Amino acid sequence: MAKKTKQDNPNIVKLWSTTLLSKRFAHYQKVNPALLELFYQHRDREQRSPEQAYASRDDLLSRYPLHKELNELADYISESIVEVAREANRGLWREDEKVRVTISGLWFQISNGHSFHEMHVHGNASWSGVYYLRAADSSRSATDVKGQQPNGVTRFYGPHVEHMAGGFGDYGNLYLHDNSWDSFPQDGKLCVFPAHIKHMPFPYVGEEDRVILSFHAQVFNSSGSQKYDYGFNN
Repeated sequence: MAKKTKQDNPNIVKLWSTTLLSKRFAHYQKVNPALLELFYQHRDREQRSPEQAYASRDDLLSRYPLHKELNELADYISESIVEVAREANRGLWREDEKVRVTISGLWFQISNGHSFHEMHVHGNASWSGVYYLRAADSSRSATDVKGQQPNGVTRFYGPHVEHMAGGFGDYGNLYLHDNSWDSFPQDGKLCVFPAHIKHMPFPYVGEEDRVILSFHAQVFNSSGSQKYDYGFNN
């Protein structure tokens, strides 16, 4: 359901905004080294993929249920999902709504040698995210890029981006032309976004590997319900 927002002009209705969260984990300096050690040991033991483009399976929480730092980070991620989901659902949730987050997938990726993923979305989840364990030589800001392709940056695309390739552009739809947002990697930075938002990490190359943790999650209300009824007549 679209939410109407109050504007100075009573004739104007703005619809379907996108809410993301971006913040830094206060305990990253303690948690990240322990997780990096765990993840490299995991990769070296399993050896499923080339070293420069390694992605684990998404079962880390069940594989390492007693790992202190992994669970500490997972708790922080769950709290952050509630924070952004509560804001996105403002006016739709009760103010005292109690919700529970289930992280349905959690996996790490080690990248180097210009490895990357194509544009994609995450299914079977309402929220997804990326946590940067080691940014290494990734671009840290727009000024770092200096006209070159971003290095290891996560780019998010607006829902209208697919219509712009063959669409008409003039001064009247200038608001559609800025149709992407870049999350510049930083050690300990967490970015949570709606799972349906298209995104991709740019190719990365550096002296050290870029290491991230990715996840997707589902949110339940106090009665345990996660799904809702919808249709074209709502």
